[in-house]
Amino acid sequence: MVIGCADSAEQRLREMQNELERVLQTALRNGEVRMQRSSDHLTIVIAERLLFDAGSHEIKPDAIDMLKQMGVLFKTASLKEIRVVGHADKAAVSDGSNQYFERLALSKARATQTVGVLKGDGVDSQSFVVEWYGDIRPIATNDTEEGRQMNRRVEIVLYAGI
Repeated sequence: MVIGCADSAEQRLREMQNELERVLQTALRNGEVRMQRSSDHLTIVIAERLLFDAGSHEIKPDAIDMLKQMGVLFKTASLKEIRVVGHADKAAVSDGSNQYFERLALSKARATQTVGVLKGDGVDSQSFVVEWYGDIRPIATNDTEEGRQMNRRVEIVLYAGI
């Protein structure tokens, strides 16, 4: 029976991925969104440039529409948890100041703003977990602009209920 439950959760994640691919097709094609699925969760990685202007935590108007569409999908799905994670890059600082806390605060504000838009259409707020890591979980090098752009992101991780 446990195998059946796992298969059911994996099937729901597969269906959610198909729906998200439909909603996010342009952003996926432009490389602004990536998705990764495992047996127990689906991760949507959204590039900073799609959601925010550089250094800002205010979501762009076009991105609000996209997040609202995602929120509608999340509301109708049987999701156990929606984890929204903010990340920043670690740009070189030449003045010797410590900008760690600023990057941490920015990643928190971005994750929180994203949740606010997703919840706007009635997604159960109990299912959300907000995390922020600043620059401590890079996925690329911070030595190049391309790598820093990849590190500035919001991840939405969906866990299907059993």
